[in-house]
Amino acid sequence: MIGLIVLFSVSVAASLLWLGGVLFYVYAKIGFPQLLGLPVPEITMLAATAFLPVVFLWIVVGLLYNAMTLRKHGNTINLLLAQTRRSADHAEVMVRTMMETQVQTRSALVLHNADLFINELNDLLSDIVVRLGLIQPAHTELVWQRVGDGNRWAFCKVLLQNAENSPRFKDDLQNQLKRDEILSNAVRSFCYRFEQMFTMLERHDFEHYLTKIFEEGSLGRVYVHFVDACREIDRPQTVFEQPVPSEPEEAPVFFDEQPAVAEEEQRPPEPEDNIPDAPAESPEEFSEKREGSVPFEFLRPTR
Repeated sequence: MIGLIVLFSVSVAASLLWLGGVLFYVYAKIGFPQLLGLPVPEITMLAATAFLPVVFLWIVVGLLYNAMTLRKHGNTINLLLAQTRRSADHAEVMVRTMMETQVQTRSALVLHNADLFINELNDLLSDIVVRLGLIQPAHTELVWQRVGDGNRWAFCKVLLQNAENSPRFKDDLQNQLKRDEILSNAVRSFCYRFEQMFTMLERHDFEHYLTKIFEEGSLGRVYVHFVDACREIDRPQTVFEQPVPSEPEEAPVFFDEQPAVAEEEQRPPEPEDNIPDAPAESPEEFSEKREGSVPFEFLRPTR
């Protein structure tokens, strides 16, 4: 602002001084009465000499003023852009902070509610170990008491101890799953709930602390036993097909063009028997023989 005031003041002073000098020159050298008597080209040259420098000065002042104004506006725009950028960055930081806070709150809520999944899995395990015959129904209260005291994997340890001590645990488990439909449904429900809980923990447990505990702990080993047994049951049994005896191929029949001729050529000649010809019979003997050969007289032909 001060620069504009100084520039304007200097320009006005320079213009006044220049015009005053021109008037003094005309008054001293030419005189005002003789000024109008000068020819037109000289008057034009005198006017140009008097006013062109002033016009040029104010053009330069105008350009400088525009440059200073544009620079000022540019600085203002840059400040606004910087402020807008800072505001956008601040808003982005705020949004990111709110999202992280929301995710952390949700994760904390989910991790806090992981006890519900553990209790549900323990409830399913209590029914499973009872139906497997690993503990008596009356002894489940003692195991639940141990769970309430802080040993959350008490039911898991019951099943794992039997799996370690019994070499036929896997086969017995598969046989009981095949026979007992309720036990099979309970085992599959346990596997489904464990997978749900593990997926939830992978999504919300950023440090993977609880994920490692459930994956490598007692609960994860029980899940592995159940999943292997279910896969063995669901695997289709391979049936060996009996080989079908192949039918004997019939020999192709070839038809001879002249079978009769070949048979005649291959047939051995028949021996000639010297059988005497029977004597010819007379008509009377033939009729008598015919009459004697008919058993019933009434069947004799009429003609």
